[in-house]
Amino acid sequence: MSANRALTRSRRIPFNLSAPENDRLAMHIVYALYAASLILQIPSMLGVILAYLKREDVEGTYLWSHVRWQIRTFWIWLFMMLIGWAGTILLFGWLIMGLAQLWLLYRILKGWLTLSDGRSINQPGRFF
Repeated sequence: MSANRALTRSRRIPFNLSAPENDRLAMHIVYALYAASLILQIPSMLGVILAYLKREDVEGTYLWSHVRWQIRTFWIWLFMMLIGWAGTILLFGWLIMGLAQLWLLYRILKGWLTLSDGRSINQPGRFF
């Protein structure tokens, strides 16, 4: 009987956040992972996975615009990096990859500052 009790016991998380606070924290984590991806590429993949996982939870809130912004940021940035990588043979690829990194930095800063102010992103489908 004690084995059944152990299996059905509720889990405790190490911090006490309400659902909206947890969702907001997740958006901050995605921006932090994207910022880390300016040096390493792997964190951006973790960030977009987290954004996709949170997309349904934040629907109908101001955080939804951030999720859309984050997901679009990843895919457009990845496309630009792939184009740049393909162009490194002709030497113009380094310029494209540099511009992609600057664009990513802009998107991170704009999104993160807007999130810190507790506001939604106006027109999250825009390129800038």
